[in-house]
Amino acid sequence: MVGLELVVLLGVALLVCRMAAVRSGLAAPVLQLGAGVLLGFLPALREVELPPEAVLLLFLPALLYWEAMTSSLQEIRRNLRGIVLASTALVVLTAGAVAAAVHAMGVPWGPAWVLGGAVAPTDATAVGVVGGGGARPHPMVGYADGRVE
Repeated sequence: MVGLELVVLLGVALLVCRMAAVRSGLAAPVLQLGAGVLLGFLPALREVELPPEAVLLLFLPALLYWEAMTSSLQEIRRNLRGIVLASTALVVLTAGAVAAAVHAMGVPWGPAWVLGGAVAPTDATAVGVVGGGGARPHPMVGYADGRVE
């Protein structure tokens, strides 16, 4: 598939997901994930590949910059204890749950814990987008995101 056609197709998919999210009340990233899975089944899109360097150099800095600019250092300092406790407990519980699930599939405990540790850390951008979709997000979203109002 030609580059311009791919960009147009992905742009239309993003717009459709956003409109469906507004109408259904679901988070747009959840619908985008589903759309991405469905688009992956199209034969023309099976060969599309995004180099990891592109994500590292183009997308990640923009996301991290936005999170840094919209976070309040005063709010983080005021709620530091809750943020540290919640983030530590959630990461450890997620790592343990992933390790147990992977071990149940037949993987030894060592590699299962490595996989659990790799997928457990909370992505602040994802938490803010998925959890903070409403007019006033739940306070735990603020803890996980690093900013509490």
